[in-house]
Amino acid sequence: MARFLFGTLLISALWAHDNIEVLKMTPAYYNENAIIKQIYSENGIIGPKSPLVLQVAEFPLGVSLPNSPGWLKGMRESGSGSAILLWVLGENNIQKRFYISIDDGTSFIENKAYFRDRYRKFIEAPELEKLDKFAITAILVNAYGETIKSTKATKTIIVDHKIKSNGDYKELKKDLEMPFLLYNEPYGTFSKNQPILLDFYVFNADIGTDAYAVELYIDDVKEKEVLTEWAPYRIKLLPPGIHKFQIKLIDHAGRAMPEPFGPLVNLISITD
Repeated sequence: MARFLFGTLLISALWAHDNIEVLKMTPAYYNENAIIKQIYSENGIIGPKSPLVLQVAEFPLGVSLPNSPGWLKGMRESGSGSAILLWVLGENNIQKRFYISIDDGTSFIENKAYFRDRYRKFIEAPELEKLDKFAITAILVNAYGETIKSTKATKTIIVDHKIKSNGDYKELKKDLEMPFLLYNEPYGTFSKNQPILLDFYVFNADIGTDAYAVELYIDDVKEKEVLTEWAPYRIKLLPPGIHKFQIKLIDHAGRAMPEPFGPLVNLISITD
């Protein structure tokens, strides 16, 4: 029997995966003034020679989380510290993940106030060169990979890569305005018994018992309990091997919402 824990309250639930623990955690502390002020391309396109530029405020990159709460003990922490997560979203279910780290800040050589807290990122993804247009969404993340759950902590740009669409972004804008999720964690490799972060970002929707909710699938099996709070979750006691994670946004009636940028699926590995 798996256990679903909310804070200090333990609720037993008959889940499909024996012994799995899921703990809803309190979002980590962050400066409430943290914000992505700008996101733009220097010459209208994005590519190996045309960087994306972001300006942030009240959110230093490359730092650890101060006064980490106890529930983070044992969880994976990035050696690069806090960063900016970039999701490239395009036609035909194209989803690409990139990061802007503290190292990307050194690409501005000019020592002027204008360049403070601005970061360049050269995105190399050949498949994007085939797209007329796509969106790039940036989200602030702390050193543990958790997204900052504030509307100020994200910003999106639409890129007309080949200047073919003549400014017609109606369908892409429509997709970006509908309720949807972006998958964040987990990804990569974990050791046995290491707690695992489950994290996602919610757009254009309120998560709650009488609102939208999130279904969690592990290895193609839907877990019985739906996630009714926008929060990070800690997962423990998955056995060694390859595991498939998937999340789906559902409405108050339990109906799955459209996924404008494709299924939110990822494989992780747990070593023995």
